[in-house]
Amino acid sequence: MKRTLSVSPRPLLNWVLCRGWQLLTCRVERTGNRYKVSALTQEGHHHVYVKRFNASVAAFQNHAALVAGLRRAGWVSVAYR
Repeated sequence: MKRTLSVSPRPLLNWVLCRGWQLLTCRVERTGNRYKVSALTQEGHHHVYVKRFNASVAAFQNHAALVAGLRRAGWVSVAYR
């Protein structure tokens, strides 16, 4: 039996943080068997952080560390999915 990996059409995890008037989106996405953690500016056009992983656990741990660091720096979580 052949097993196919799904491609996620939307982020698996998506947090929006703000500091003053700035918004930043931190997300985990899956493409095939790879995971990408990224942080995008408000417009969504500029990645300020991108890191790829082979394992979902490592990607989610990295996302958690990224968001925790931003919150320590004064960013506030305003939405998540």
